[in-house]
Amino acid sequence: MSNGDPQAELLNTIIQGVDAAMSVIDEIEAGLIDCSKRLRVDPSNETFTAFSAGIANLSDLVALMQEIRKGFEHLQNSPVSPEEIAVFGESVGLFREMEEAMERKDWITLADLIQYEISPLIIKSKQEFIAIKERLSAH
Repeated sequence: MSNGDPQAELLNTIIQGVDAAMSVIDEIEAGLIDCSKRLRVDPSNETFTAFSAGIANLSDLVALMQEIRKGFEHLQNSPVSPEEIAVFGESVGLFREMEEAMERKDWITLADLIQYEISPLIIKSKQEFIAIKERLSAH
């Protein structure tokens, strides 16, 4: 219990956010990999509906990561530096490439970007969350 201590409440909220991210990250990655495979053989409306849902889930994950980062910026004596939560910050150009592939209807390139670029970023972010969780537990 935080007993009204704003820093303790913030830390609890951060921990909840990290737990939430860790609980969905594998599902998001698996869903996008499935979309990548489907784009290669079946660029149907059903595939694009699944792809849209996967991108929306990824967007929600990125937003959650940004909120966790902001939380660490305001946490005094934080065991985690906010800069450590930046994995998707390096992917702006990648998302532009995905958009360009969609505009060209180049589904193979889009599938490759998901499988070989986005998926490794998601896996890297999971590893970062595991490390963050361990440091928060030791704090």
